[in-house]
Amino acid sequence: MKYLDIFNKRLACSDTDEVFNYLITHMKETIKGWDFFVAWEKVMNKVGIIEVELNILNYLSGKKNIREEFKILIGKYPEIVEILPILIALREKNIKVLEPLENNVFNYKEYTFHKKKNYSPNEIEMLAEFAEKSGLLKMFEEQNIKNVVDYVIGIEVGLDTNARKNRSGTGMELITELFIKKICSDNKYRYIKQATSQKIKELFGYDVSVDKSERSFDFAIDSGPKLYLIETNYYSGGGSKLKSVAGEFTTLFNFLKEKTPEHGFIWITDGKGWETAINPLRESFDKVDYILNLDMVQNGILKDIISQGL
Repeated sequence: MKYLDIFNKRLACSDTDEVFNYLITHMKETIKGWDFFVAWEKVMNKVGIIEVELNILNYLSGKKNIREEFKILIGKYPEIVEILPILIALREKNIKVLEPLENNVFNYKEYTFHKKKNYSPNEIEMLAEFAEKSGLLKMFEEQNIKNVVDYVIGIEVGLDTNARKNRSGTGMELITELFIKKICSDNKYRYIKQATSQKIKELFGYDVSVDKSERSFDFAIDSGPKLYLIETNYYSGGGSKLKSVAGEFTTLFNFLKEKTPEHGFIWITDGKGWETAINPLRESFDKVDYILNLDMVQNGILKDIISQGL
């Protein structure tokens, strides 16, 4: 990383080793906001779309001849078929299941849940088999599912937790944008989010070479004299992935420096996960011009790099 006087002025770091130590020791423990835990609006929207069909399924609660009741219900209300996968926390409309091995041969049975106006007796039988073997019918029969709407709200909350990782990435972008917006507003710079090379050319007039056609930078800032490309990410947990992440951004920096050395590249990363991958991060730190964390951005390093055309 380039050592600049601003690191001494802003952070009291006298050399690159001290800058790297500052980078590692000032990682944020969390960037979780209240919207991190559950995206309730998204959950309730998903449930609201299928609420009528879910209420139809409430009819099955406590029924004794459950398989036949289920088949009759499909015959009367074929719209319930499409929502059956969500009852076992799946969104697929085609589900393959491995049948017991026979003669060491893998046999699969496929069940489909696409919307239709009506289903043949054979299709209804297949759907009943799926509902029975997956355990759904037993849950209804024994009244373990008393209210299907409430049950699916719980499922959607569980599925939404899988999106938390993405929300961390989005949260990092949102926080970074607050700083970028102020820097640009104060200095009359322009910036764009999710900046593709085409968008940068159209809006700013700069040519940017990219290493892959789908490359989109989190931010691009036009300071007037210079273009800055910025990538952001946050890692709360460690793991082997961080080594490849560090390598990826080093490779990206090297590519940009070779193809368009006139543009600046800044990687803003944070999170305690980096404490488990100090060596890979240091390798990138020694090669990439600027790697900052949120604390460094907050202390004015990003503003100084751009305003001074560094």
